[in-house]
Amino acid sequence: MEGLDIKNKTAILLGIFLIFVLISGIGSAAELIVQPGNSIQAAVDNASPGDVITIKPGTYTENIKITKGDLTIRSESGNPDNTIIKAKSSTVNVLSVQADNVKISGIKAIGASGSSYSGIYLYKCNKCIIENNKLTNNGRGIYIVSSSGCTISKNTVMNNGVYGIVLGSASGNTISGNTATNDGRGIHVGSSDGNTLSGNTVTSNSAYGMYVCGLSDRNLIYNNYFNNTNMFIKSGSGNAYNTAKTPGKNIVHGTYIGGNFWGKPDGSGFSNTAVDKDGDGISDSVYSIPGSIYSDNLPLVIPSNPAAPDADFSSNVTSGDAPLKVLFTDTSVGTSTAWKWSFGDGTYSTE
Repeated sequence: MEGLDIKNKTAILLGIFLIFVLISGIGSAAELIVQPGNSIQAAVDNASPGDVITIKPGTYTENIKITKGDLTIRSESGNPDNTIIKAKSSTVNVLSVQADNVKISGIKAIGASGSSYSGIYLYKCNKCIIENNKLTNNGRGIYIVSSSGCTISKNTVMNNGVYGIVLGSASGNTISGNTATNDGRGIHVGSSDGNTLSGNTVTSNSAYGMYVCGLSDRNLIYNNYFNNTNMFIKSGSGNAYNTAKTPGKNIVHGTYIGGNFWGKPDGSGFSNTAVDKDGDGISDSVYSIPGSIYSDNLPLVIPSNPAAPDADFSSNVTSGDAPLKVLFTDTSVGTSTAWKWSFGDGTYSTE
């Protein structure tokens, strides 16, 4: 009987172990690799929440619709210029997201040239991250509609026919560190509340650099570099165009965070001509924003004593087996004129 008990106990323990293994395998994340010639959409369709879809360098001609949440879609290289998604149909968004917690990074999206179509389109999304992408030659670069809690950062949005970055009925989003240039309209904030826009470079957009409609409330807009012929800012309620004066390197390399740089390409903008007697990079006078009830109380000017560069960098991968190909990106604040990389193993590079 003792032998039978031992066998029964062993069988029970083995059963418990198998159940544990099966349970622990449920919902585990996987990495799906997409090679040139394969379909990104197929990888999206086959993915499960938590999965990472890694796209090898190449050009992919398709329009992608993402309706599953908790996915990461990224380029392997981290370099948008060598991982390109080109719209198969110019009247469909290149990447359309209708799900929460989706991250897209390191992608170049081009060719949705119809005026109502975008490189990346977010609709009724929450907590999505759109980071380090390049959106060019679309009707709209990035279009955020009825979405909240999303982060749009470090993207380059250029040469889009109608809009660069558009918010429509979008609330509580963070738009930071993006470059919007040579678009029809740089950044458009329409009927959108409680968003934060900071650290963006908005230049040479043909119709206007930024538009904030009168139905957009409680938005915080500071530390941006605006250099456009036209800006259209309506009143709204509870908006602010500067934060408290705080020590730190601002977008034009001054030593304080405050308001925005309000420039014009011909050099006649407020920040191009403002007086800054103490050289701290903050104008001595307030900028009353035309067409609105608001002022920027701490408008930025080019400082006479710019802050020194603050060395910083990022990499697309941080570990792996040798030989390991790594893309390093200089994210230093300030104007860098030379580089010396030390890799910690006695090797260096000045590239």
